[in-house]
Amino acid sequence: MANSIKSFFKNLFGGLFGGNDDDEKHFRVRKLPIRLFGFREMPAVPLIIRELPGTLLKLSSREKELAQAKNALTSVYTIGNHTENAYSFMYGHKGSTEAEEAREKLRNTLDGPGGKVRFLTDVIVKKHLEEPDSLEVKEDIHPLTTLSLDSPDQYGMSWTNYFNLHEEFTKQFLPQFAATLTDADAATNAFFPFIAEYGLAYNLLFTQKITGEKAAKYKSLLGANWTAEMDGLAAAGHLYAIDLTLFESFEPQQVRGLTRFTPSTLTFLQQDVATKDLKPFAIQVAGANGSSQQFYHRGKATDSAWLYALQAAKTSVTVYGIWIGHVYHWHIVTAAMQMTMFNNLSEDHPIYDLLGPQSKYLIAFDDVLLFLWKHTAPPTSIAKGSQFLHLCNNFATDRQFFEDDPKTAIAELGISQEDFTTDPAQPWNKYRLVGYLLDVWEASEKYVTVFVNQSYSDDQKVANDPELKNWMTASADEDEGNIRGLPPMNSRANLIRVLTSLVYRISVHGCSRMNHAANPGLTFVGNFPPTLQKTDIPSPNATLDTKALLEYLPKTGTIGLMINFYFTFIYSAPYEPLIPIGGVGDNLFFKDEKINQALIAFRKSMVKLIEEFDKRSPTLHQWPLSIET
Repeated sequence: MANSIKSFFKNLFGGLFGGNDDDEKHFRVRKLPIRLFGFREMPAVPLIIRELPGTLLKLSSREKELAQAKNALTSVYTIGNHTENAYSFMYGHKGSTEAEEAREKLRNTLDGPGGKVRFLTDVIVKKHLEEPDSLEVKEDIHPLTTLSLDSPDQYGMSWTNYFNLHEEFTKQFLPQFAATLTDADAATNAFFPFIAEYGLAYNLLFTQKITGEKAAKYKSLLGANWTAEMDGLAAAGHLYAIDLTLFESFEPQQVRGLTRFTPSTLTFLQQDVATKDLKPFAIQVAGANGSSQQFYHRGKATDSAWLYALQAAKTSVTVYGIWIGHVYHWHIVTAAMQMTMFNNLSEDHPIYDLLGPQSKYLIAFDDVLLFLWKHTAPPTSIAKGSQFLHLCNNFATDRQFFEDDPKTAIAELGISQEDFTTDPAQPWNKYRLVGYLLDVWEASEKYVTVFVNQSYSDDQKVANDPELKNWMTASADEDEGNIRGLPPMNSRANLIRVLTSLVYRISVHGCSRMNHAANPGLTFVGNFPPTLQKTDIPSPNATLDTKALLEYLPKTGTIGLMINFYFTFIYSAPYEPLIPIGGVGDNLFFKDEKINQALIAFRKSMVKLIEEFDKRSPTLHQWPLSIET
């Protein structure tokens, strides 16, 4: 089988090995043959080999940029019998060079004689066939990186002393954050507000109102665990749920000698009529294929078992946010649409003026993520690129393009602005991340509407555009983009809807590079654990002391890997900022003055959003123009 697949690769990617690879006029973006391996539901994954060396160099530069923040992890802690600074606990005394070694090995593979052929046949094929990774580098696991924390406040070790943030965050946030690991009431009260406040970069728009048919569905699913209280809450419109049972399909993994486990969770929340606060009151937790399932009810479980259930739910929230909320919604679908755009629109097409400036870097970064998964991905139980594709494929089954858009998602979740607003001056103030998503959507829609109306005088002009038609046809073709639900290109309204979705996805992704996207909420890893490190699921009647609870949660080295992931975003400069250094009126893309004014208005809207989102340090030029690292 391996030989036939190697031959397939050589034929499929033949255009990448000859002169056409360097011929701009004839260059065509290829894609990974994921359908051969059963991934038929998700969008295509594009491949641009010639951009990989430059992307690898850019990532190496990022490592150097964040060194100041990492080297300032100097606060001293005592864990067990070890007294060390935070850096040593998270990375060992010498730190980690594995990622750089892996990137260098990939660069050498690509640059050597026949490197592209060898890359395709020896690297990609081996990964998909689960053979040993030819890019593997030796791991040197330092004992300090394998420790469970002794107390919750030690999660503050990941707050850097760079610009004195550790002291500031310790005074302002540590008591509240640490209490969520010792005090069941504090943890319950903080659960949803943390999602609403700190979940923007993870696109945590997943909270659904449970009424009518949804209530009947969950009542049937839960059986005896469904209560009369739930019936009453559903009837009154005050029952909500966060359903992350999609993780039932995934077994725990062993990585770096430690267990990584993402539980399947189903969390029910009750809304207070007066304050509109949401509080979890029942959580189902299970392992792979529903194994070891337990059901925790706030009024019946012990406080310590309830604390475990909340942490299990927060783990699945984090893993969902990383791979589905962020990467699937903003990277995967967008990259497939960019691939078909590059292949079907000429560079002098008006839509290229709109999307071209914001369509750099993404495809090559996604490729590096897949090929160097172990050294690039954050420390979740999705431990291989193939497992990520499996997760995306499951999620994408029957999924339509517009389901990723915030207005569509809100409607399908059954929630409304009224449900989460207590201050008319601040819509969605009880689920603030939704307000930010909608702000970006509305700014994108206004900008795109002017562009389309100026570029196409009527619906017939849209219908008569052959390149546009070819782009949409290729995007929908299961052997090309494999994206469902794209409308026919027969009206300006349909074109506005598609282009708004793309400008929105690219633009909103920039929030993840802002300081507030990570500090202080996500960098306190106990708030958003990327994994559990034990697989047993305690009984609702179990009694766990704090140290026993912490043994389930991220260990020192896992914290370090997660912080490296966050710091890469917030402590490195974007390749190109969304707001030009010269101001909103600089570097305009269009010949049409009305469209340029719309671009300026879009940028002004984004400036306002940036200043509101990151009040502490609104660095306008940190928000990137394209989707990048």
